[in-house]
Amino acid sequence: MNSAAAHSLTESLSEYWCSATFRKLPANAIRQAKRQLLDIVAVAVAGIEADAAQACRQALADAGIGSGSSCVFGTDSALPPALAALVNGTAAHALELDGFGGGHAGAVVVPAVLAVAQTGRYSGEEVLTAIVAGFDVMSRVTEGAGGYRAHNDRGWHNTGTCGTFGAAAAVARLMGLDAMRFAAALGIAGTFTGGTWAYLADGAMTKRVHSGKAAEAGVMAAFFARAGMTGPRFVLEAPWGGFFPTYCGADARPERVLAKLGENFWIERSGIKPYACCRAIHSGIDALFDLMAAHSVTAADIVKIEVHCDETAIRQLGGRRIDTLLDAQLSLPYSLAVAAATQRAGLAQYSPPNVEDSEVQRLMRATELIWDRALATGASPTVRIALQDGRTLSRSVEFAKGAPENPLTDDELRAKALQLLELRLNRERAEALVRLADRIEASADAGEWIALLRP
Repeated sequence: MNSAAAHSLTESLSEYWCSATFRKLPANAIRQAKRQLLDIVAVAVAGIEADAAQACRQALADAGIGSGSSCVFGTDSALPPALAALVNGTAAHALELDGFGGGHAGAVVVPAVLAVAQTGRYSGEEVLTAIVAGFDVMSRVTEGAGGYRAHNDRGWHNTGTCGTFGAAAAVARLMGLDAMRFAAALGIAGTFTGGTWAYLADGAMTKRVHSGKAAEAGVMAAFFARAGMTGPRFVLEAPWGGFFPTYCGADARPERVLAKLGENFWIERSGIKPYACCRAIHSGIDALFDLMAAHSVTAADIVKIEVHCDETAIRQLGGRRIDTLLDAQLSLPYSLAVAAATQRAGLAQYSPPNVEDSEVQRLMRATELIWDRALATGASPTVRIALQDGRTLSRSVEFAKGAPENPLTDDELRAKALQLLELRLNRERAEALVRLADRIEASADAGEWIALLRP
């Protein structure tokens, strides 16, 4: 394993991605990179005032860390690149509105890339290529860990654990590191990685910062590697201390890391969220909305809501104590109750949670999660509603709105982005960001576009 002749997984990834070019990437991969870029900066601008992002900024100020070259989105502040990635990555995940794919890859990769893109003159093509690389590596490491569900079921939050690899790959690609230093960056990143689901017990803020810490760690890993620091070549598969044996055990599937490398690009499987809650809740909301619309049902008509789902959904999303924003966003009973009562599931329904509303309280009490042992982990639930008139209606939505198979349209994405950007930027600047994001590959200096993220 440690012989000089052996070839590691990180070396194979690095050799491909350090030589990949914008012109060789599929058109859809580039399109998805531009969509993720716009979505993430918009949710980060909106999330910069959230508690977790504010705590990050205050902590850095208290630690005496001053200004730097990379802007804090939606503000006039700037920080050193790694710390800008920390704050912006946390802000991007702070409202649970960031997209998905390989976990919360966008909230890790995009802030890391944009933080470093301000340290020199990097083109739009280079930025987009780096984003595609980051998504791909983060997703491939997640697959090697056994897949998103298997890794998370062990208690790890893959946004934190696998995100460091994605951020390091993205920044290494942006910097143009050679294969040896690129692999070193991945090795260094693997020694920084972490993040667990312990926050579920009390709604702690740490979930939000996992994306920021992964972005920060990936940025620093690339800078360390560029400066000549070496990292473990076999950081993924080393029998003692490798990421897969240590973090994943029997769930690990190392052969998936390189499967169809250069043929399948994982960013093409990414999605954009329409609702401000955990993605695993979206199919339930869509099913409920579909039933209410198709049968002219109002909230007052509903006497019971049953959700037939897998065991993981009950453990992860079954909370009924709603003290914090995170509690609400990870609660299936609350989400269905507020969606039925308001016919919406946007930021206003979660921040702050509408737990004092009597109709929301009634519908939460009327909601029951039932473990369907026939369902595979991650399978879409079936929502069944019992009505005042005696009817029982049920629906399951395989691909919730925002999935690659059921995507937001470009117009829907632009509308979401404008609504969020205008929380802190004026209309003219917000419109310019949205308009120019669609053709950022034509920019010789992406920093000019990033500068629009200042008020």
